[in-house]
Amino acid sequence: MNFNFYTQTNNKKIVKWLYILIIFITTVIINIYCKKIAYLYYILINFCLLFLFVFIILSTNIGKKILHFIISSKNETKKIIWPSQKETIYTTGIITTIIIIVSLIIWGLDNIIFRLISFIINLR
Repeated sequence: MNFNFYTQTNNKKIVKWLYILIIFITTVIINIYCKKIAYLYYILINFCLLFLFVFIILSTNIGKKILHFIISSKNETKKIIWPSQKETIYTTGIITTIIIIVSLIIWGLDNIIFRLISFIINLR
């Protein structure tokens, strides 16, 4: 009896994934071959197929896991503490200043090394 339940559950999974595959293939075929139909019908058909696709996927275990992941991700983004505009401008100013100072130091070292190499080459 337990094995029979497992087989029925497995068969339901297979049927659901076959429906998903059929809906996906139908959507692709409609998008390739049926572009001459009225735009409103085109959108309506695609919307209905998308709704069926999502509905069937969400009834599977993988779909439920994906939905749970999306909801968890959304909740985690709500926990982010974003800096204020003043903090952002202050941080940007510090980074810009450091970049300018380091650039000047590298430019100075480059000039010194260039002149040193030129002096060594001219001694020959």
